[in-house]
Amino acid sequence: MSDIALVAIDMDGTLLTSKGELLPKNMEAIKRCSSQGVQIVLTTTRHPNRVADFSRRLGINDPMICTNGAQIWASPDGPVWAYRTIPKSVALAIAEFADRRGWELSTTVKTTTYWKQREGQAVGLAKAGLMIVKSNVDAMIDEPLRILAHEVDAIPEIQRLCREHYSNQCSVEIFYEPDGALHSLAVLAPQTDKRTALELVLERLHISPNKVMAIGDNLNDLPMLTYVGFPVVVGNAVEAVKQIAQVVAPDNDHDGVAWALETHDLN
Repeated sequence: MSDIALVAIDMDGTLLTSKGELLPKNMEAIKRCSSQGVQIVLTTTRHPNRVADFSRRLGINDPMICTNGAQIWASPDGPVWAYRTIPKSVALAIAEFADRRGWELSTTVKTTTYWKQREGQAVGLAKAGLMIVKSNVDAMIDEPLRILAHEVDAIPEIQRLCREHYSNQCSVEIFYEPDGALHSLAVLAPQTDKRTALELVLERLHISPNKVMAIGDNLNDLPMLTYVGFPVVVGNAVEAVKQIAQVVAPDNDHDGVAWALETHDLN
């Protein structure tokens, strides 16, 4: 497996533990892999500032796929290779739909995330990067990068709205817990997913997908897992992802990433 030139690693549920922590063994394995010239690309739903923090802790300076592919950075310090937003008219329609039903959305516009006000919360800046607004519509000050819904009854309804009326103007990802329970829904720019983002990265770096390992756990990882030459699924992955796996590593609380890198002789 020494011909692997790049490893694409999902963060939450894969690289990070169930408590959101980095395990020392995973960190050491990634650092050894990077020192041998293998590109390490973090692929995540997280925002670039948090991904950059993790990249620096890991000692890597490689491209980052953030916000599920809506943002692609050449390195933790940039430049930005791609920045994909949802059309404002579509975002407003989703926000109005949610407001009529009393649902809470989490909307990211540029570097700020907007939450609909809950009882007892003050409107305005809650902390750096987080703003509380009276309604979901109030968050749509510009084209958003992502809209998230966590309420169980909201997820299928927003998915249906997007598929029936805006299928060419946005994309939808559903996230599940390891036991199959619904976790959340994300609305993104059209044709935004981890495979599309990884394709751009590989084109820029002149790397064939046959020389790429990808490690993931959830349904949003499937596009990149089925695209690369060496797909690896961690043991806590949802069942639908495990079904396509050629290799199942230990779970995210037991150094699954380190196991994948060591088993494939990448460090």
